[in-house]
Amino acid sequence: MSIRPYDAARHAEGTRLDFIFPQEFETSLEAAKATVGARFEVRRFFWRERNEIVFTPPCSYFELTHFPSVGRYLASACDFCEQGEVRFYPAARPFQMHWQEREQRSLFCRIDIPAITGLPMELSDQQLRDTIDMRNPHVRALLLRAQQELVAPGLCSQLVLDSISVGLAAEMVQQFGPETQAEFTSRRTFDQRYLAGLVAHIREQPGRVEIGQLAAERGISVRHYERLFRAATGESPAAFCRRHMLALAKDLLMDRSLLVKEIAYRCGFANTASFSVAFRQMEGCSPQQFRDRLLIH
Repeated sequence: MSIRPYDAARHAEGTRLDFIFPQEFETSLEAAKATVGARFEVRRFFWRERNEIVFTPPCSYFELTHFPSVGRYLASACDFCEQGEVRFYPAARPFQMHWQEREQRSLFCRIDIPAITGLPMELSDQQLRDTIDMRNPHVRALLLRAQQELVAPGLCSQLVLDSISVGLAAEMVQQFGPETQAEFTSRRTFDQRYLAGLVAHIREQPGRVEIGQLAAERGISVRHYERLFRAATGESPAAFCRRHMLALAKDLLMDRSLLVKEIAYRCGFANTASFSVAFRQMEGCSPQQFRDRLLIH
């Protein structure tokens, strides 16, 4: 999934990461650090006589804890589920919890995933259920590393925590809807207008279209560009370019004043042999045979 730079302006208008826990949450803060699109905290809670609560998170957050509890989303038809060591609470989703212990110590990571990734984050009922006990080893490893940095900060703690917040956002998008997000992005990136412009570019400068440059223009990696391109068109960028280069060659073969060798070079092929092989693979005949058929008809 493509991760764009954190949009501070967007974050300022969106989710708050500095919310105060309700009075029902008797808590003390042990360590905290603000990062790119997130805020990490180590907190201790004292529950005294309370063993149940219903709350609506004003922002999305992760929790890493050994505190045993069960919970459920009120809007979901699911029954209470045992909560795991790693939990994710999406913003504005009322949640109900039960527990027995009187004291809890947890790592929290309040995070604005859309602000970090530039992608929406919508969870289905089934996906909500999965957030109660997140068994993503990468998310767990990232949270453990963040906890280490909070408890014993190193020389580059800020940089480490910044990278962890981006990694957590990427993991969530990757886990909860990579196909949906890919389709969303590919529709924006590879619509008919873009493809038509690419075809025009291929015909004007065949052989000079570089996938790396195309990816850079979209602000994504070559691998991600190729994946989204295939999702939008059903073929790789290289195959798309080759097909339109050969379509240009077919048009040029109609001009009998042009030599096959000249057409090969104009269409971006290094030599006539490679042009002939590619042409035969697509048309089932050599360029000269194709031209001869045109003359017959």
